[in-house]
Amino acid sequence: MSTKIERILVPVDFSETSDMAINTVAAMAKICEAELTLFHVLEYQEYYFSVLPEAKVLMPHIEDLRMEAKKKLDEMQSRIKADTGVRPDIFITTGNIESEIRDYSLKENMNLIVMGTHGISGYKEIFIGSNAQRVVTLSVVPVLTITKDSSSGFRNILMPFSDALHSRQKVNIAAEVAEQYKAHVHILGILGSDDKEEMHKMKIKLHSVENIIGGKNLPFSTEIVIAKNMAKKAIEYALQNNCDLMVINTGHESEITGVFLGAFAQQLVNHSPIPVLSVKPMEDSYTIGAAGFGV
Repeated sequence: MSTKIERILVPVDFSETSDMAINTVAAMAKICEAELTLFHVLEYQEYYFSVLPEAKVLMPHIEDLRMEAKKKLDEMQSRIKADTGVRPDIFITTGNIESEIRDYSLKENMNLIVMGTHGISGYKEIFIGSNAQRVVTLSVVPVLTITKDSSSGFRNILMPFSDALHSRQKVNIAAEVAEQYKAHVHILGILGSDDKEEMHKMKIKLHSVENIIGGKNLPFSTEIVIAKNMAKKAIEYALQNNCDLMVINTGHESEITGVFLGAFAQQLVNHSPIPVLSVKPMEDSYTIGAAGFGV
């Protein structure tokens, strides 16, 4: 899958969270000269039941819902065109939100999905039941989750690395965004202890990343820190260094443990106050291991 951002999908449900993504993604589409699609899913059931089993209420007709959605999307399309010069396409369908987004993004060869999310406060690990979180879990296409106070541009991009495997795909897409926005890349290694062997492995891993970022003539800085809570440390670093985008992997640990996301990725997607670009590595992608890049 190409890391060049040419086709962007924006699921819209007309809530505050989906509206949060519009300014950022419209600006991104303009900068990247990418095609933009506003995507709405009608989750429709003809009837629903109240707490009283005999009180059955008829829902509006599906075509009425479709017409109302089309009207709102047309207004959004016009606003984006007036503000940025980008005229997004519109697509409306019915079904399950997460599966429709996943299937359409693959069918239409989307390079990026952008969604708004509330996130959660504190560090109590509760898996968010939001549409954005489920799309992050299911999607093969990279997903950018936008928070309420996100800026519309990216000037400092953070790539945190734990001691797990990380994909070259993650590094390549971070580099692509950095090139488009002329951003500084922060390469951050986070270890649970100062074990000499683990420190040596991390330095080799980060050196491989430096070679890719430096090879594209992008400004970067590298740091290794020790922290028990790696996700919390990554967020602290992001805030201290004015980072406005974090790029992470979501795949390896979930395949091994069967959980929705690896613990590191889950905490970051849940708690980050800045946008998070979640990348699920392809099965045949190169990974950054103890000896740098390898299969």
